[in-house]
Amino acid sequence: MKLFPSRYNYSYRINEKYSFINNVLTGAVDFIENDIWNPVLDNKLEKVKKYPLSNLIERGYFYYDLSEEESIFKELYKNYMIKAIKRPVRFVFCPTYMCNLRCTYCFEKDLFSHPSKYMDENILDYAVKAIEEISKSYSGEVKLIELFGGEPLLNKNKPVIKKILNFAESKGATITVVTNGTNILNFIDIFKTLSKQIDMFQITVDGVREIHDKRRKYSSGKGSFDKISEGIDCLLLNNINTNIRINIDKTNIDSLPDLFTYVNDKKWLEHPNFKIKPSIVTDHSSLKYNDVIIPAEELLEKLILIYDKYPELEELFGFYIFKPLRHVLEIINGAPNVSPKFFNCESNIIELNVFCPDGYIYVCPESIGKKEYAIGSFYPEFTFYEDKKNIWQKRDIFSIEKCRICKFAPICGGGCAYSSLLIFKNNKEPVCERYQETLDKFLKLRGKRILEKFLA
Repeated sequence: MKLFPSRYNYSYRINEKYSFINNVLTGAVDFIENDIWNPVLDNKLEKVKKYPLSNLIERGYFYYDLSEEESIFKELYKNYMIKAIKRPVRFVFCPTYMCNLRCTYCFEKDLFSHPSKYMDENILDYAVKAIEEISKSYSGEVKLIELFGGEPLLNKNKPVIKKILNFAESKGATITVVTNGTNILNFIDIFKTLSKQIDMFQITVDGVREIHDKRRKYSSGKGSFDKISEGIDCLLLNNINTNIRINIDKTNIDSLPDLFTYVNDKKWLEHPNFKIKPSIVTDHSSLKYNDVIIPAEELLEKLILIYDKYPELEELFGFYIFKPLRHVLEIINGAPNVSPKFFNCESNIIELNVFCPDGYIYVCPESIGKKEYAIGSFYPEFTFYEDKKNIWQKRDIFSIEKCRICKFAPICGGGCAYSSLLIFKNNKEPVCERYQETLDKFLKLRGKRILEKFLA
């Protein structure tokens, strides 16, 4: 009987004896002898012995009928989306479009000239009423509240921030604060009493002082490193969860070891409330690369060269910042019930409701201030725009024709919806994130290590 290869098979030849194979739909990950896999690739299945072939069928690499795979795909998608839409909604307050820093790679620079610069207490009241109404459609609870900007922790925002925190406290909601960290000391009095409700402060540090201050500086040109470092000390002193994000690109990645030394000397790594992870600088308005933003596999190669010299950094940071690697890494590291993600980010399931000073509700933090991408308004009246919600919700790998023939579709989800809107002016084009190239590079440079661990 004829067999059909799954359309979701990925493979990479590790050495003369073994290849790495993965089916992104079933989550199967295996190392297979090349004398078995080579005939498979050449479609000479008659040369493959019965046992390995039956094992490949059982793990979803081959089917007697591809309609069986299609049924599995649809069932997994249905079950995943049932779980996904039950995830709690994150209510995000953006109290201002203004910021006291002028970071070199900021995606919000045009917001500084926005006519609605600050959210006053009256507009905030409308936002709270809208949140109360929205929560009725879910569990009736408000579980997650986030502060975002602009820079939320500007002195002018303090009365509004106090009211937001009072609201969060009354709901018993978990609080997240995304801040540049320059003004922590002026706000610590209102945060330290809520330390047990704070999931994290996310603060960006882009390197040691010399590197960071070139990238994240005040409008005067003065660097922000010392103020931020002081703020982190203050948060940890008050046992508040503090996550440091390092935005890395070609220009600062080589400084990671120096930042590690600084963080280690500060003894932040010893603190139970401290975490630190890199993040990749991206430009969602373009598919082109430049001297700063380079293809993911090139950045990965640079990072691995650093890890080879400083293995403690690999242990601390790992590779989770690379989307194409997450699915495979989760499986290799033994995570239970690893399934495809099917969508690119939370915007596809309207998980975020971002309330902004202009009275609009946004679903993607990068789209704030651009009312053509708003999914609703809360001031002067509360309403959702169903057609705008559909732009995000109905963008999936079923609706994007090119995704239906891509082996990585179940874990890519068609790429960034906002990028698709910006670049192609519609939501039906995929924004591919170089899954093949990144996985190939990773296995070229780390495949032998993974194989040795697998065979041990």
